[in-house]
Amino acid sequence: MVSRRKQWLAGIAIAVAARAPAFGQAESARAQLLHPAGGTAPAFEVVAVKQARASEQVYSLRMQPDRFIAEGAPLDRLIRFAYDVKSDRQVLGMPPWAASERFDIDAKIADQQVEAIKKLAADQGFQQYRLMVQSLLADRFQLNVRIERRELPVYALARAKKGPKLVPTAITPDTQKLLLPQLHFTAEGELSAVDVSMPFLVGWLSGRPDTGDRVVIDETGLQGSYDFALKWSPVLARVALASGNQASADASQANDDRPALFTALQEQLGLKLKPKKALVEVMVIEGVAQPSAN
Repeated sequence: MVSRRKQWLAGIAIAVAARAPAFGQAESARAQLLHPAGGTAPAFEVVAVKQARASEQVYSLRMQPDRFIAEGAPLDRLIRFAYDVKSDRQVLGMPPWAASERFDIDAKIADQQVEAIKKLAADQGFQQYRLMVQSLLADRFQLNVRIERRELPVYALARAKKGPKLVPTAITPDTQKLLLPQLHFTAEGELSAVDVSMPFLVGWLSGRPDTGDRVVIDETGLQGSYDFALKWSPVLARVALASGNQASADASQANDDRPALFTALQEQLGLKLKPKKALVEVMVIEGVAQPSAN
């Protein structure tokens, strides 16, 4: 589960990023929101939605072979998950209650869809869960969005001068089909990645305090997946040190010899972040309501 206070600094990959779908090579198509093929998203067979305790400061999103389960999830996090939103700059018109009202969701996948998803690659199957949550939001929350493209400041992830320091994943193709990519990280600035592609990595980098809430796009040209580790000094930990937050300050002081994320990427992974501008898809929320009854 992920606390709201640390939602950008601690968690697991399925709550923060997934491999991006291919939308072509043009720069204007590198930072897309998730769209269903043919314009129609798949749907869950049965959905139960109920309001959760608003006082809880944690939430979880879980994907099982035959269902999607959310516990204590705010609507804004469900929207970000469903559309693969990479930065707050990509969402306009979010109502205030979307961050405060929390919901428990139990959504069952039809047997034939379960079998179809099993035949997909891990990243493609993961996208099917996202698309079904899009349908859930439209049906139960009356979510209506308009997609636009706007030029925004972004970062491009590229190879550093001496080249990448990445090791191809040790997971075999047969095992890969059974697993989701794993990217675990902590508030203290330690990351461990298994079977992670560059699109997956830029999804994780996007929208973080360390990257100024910018979308990050992939310009590495690297194909395939990699296993790697990264250690850095998170921005929020340094802010906590300056503001006197003792718990976070202790963590920051313990790791004060670690570099900032930009430097860590270059020194430890052989990658760098370059500032630029690019056309990025944004979603404008035109309508949303409290969920309909079960």
